[in-house]
Amino acid sequence: MALHIFTSLSGAPGVTSTAMTWAHVSDRPTLLVEADPAGGSPMLCIGWGGAHPHNRSILDLAVHPPGEYVERVWELAIPLPGREREAWLVPTVGMTAQMRSLMGVFGPLGEALARISLDSNVDVLVDLGRLGAAGSSTQLWAHADTVLVFTDSTLQALNTLAVGLPSLADELDGVGARHRLAVVPVLGDEKGASNRPYGTREISGITGGIPVLSGVARDAKAAGSRTWGKRGRYPVSVKRLIASVDQHARSANDVMGVAGATA
Repeated sequence: MALHIFTSLSGAPGVTSTAMTWAHVSDRPTLLVEADPAGGSPMLCIGWGGAHPHNRSILDLAVHPPGEYVERVWELAIPLPGREREAWLVPTVGMTAQMRSLMGVFGPLGEALARISLDSNVDVLVDLGRLGAAGSSTQLWAHADTVLVFTDSTLQALNTLAVGLPSLADELDGVGARHRLAVVPVLGDEKGASNRPYGTREISGITGGIPVLSGVARDAKAAGSRTWGKRGRYPVSVKRLIASVDQHARSANDVMGVAGATA
């Protein structure tokens, strides 16, 4: 299995809802780690409809030595309801200010999550939210099989992508992981075709060679649902994305000469 980082450079293009939907439609066990610095755990709200107390988070790791992180992550993990196969969530912090206490956590956490994905045969999805606010969470990249940058397909979002993606690629170069990087567009026209006129082919023209993977269909109603039916445009597009990410991880491992491609 593999460790995947989900993030974005602007707006709210569906990082959290896609991660949650992935966990529900995947045929593999999935561990969701919510590390969005905005706090408040949207995943708890989506997955449990506000019925589960926010009584644990990744902040709890800060009081334990890194050598215990694998064990402690599993202690914090909450089983997702309504999931046919095993899936769990480790929620994010309650408020943004608490992220400062995690400055020394993200590096060893990345190592622990990579071990979990390998030893427990679990797909680990880390939701970083909007990049730039996450700070030291970028230490996770060195341990990831893929780093997925989600983007809306509006002209404004794509301008932000074109400006910010080269810097992100350079940072990944610094940890030897540039080939892990890929773009995931969120495609749809429910706000009007003139507002979202760009598809995967056009987006590929501004990414400087960074791969653009299978797009996720924009469907706000389905993304916010807690039923996660496996039929329909949105869940089917997430299933396609899973296959596309698997292939990207294998390709990145081939390029970098790293064993252990995604099963």
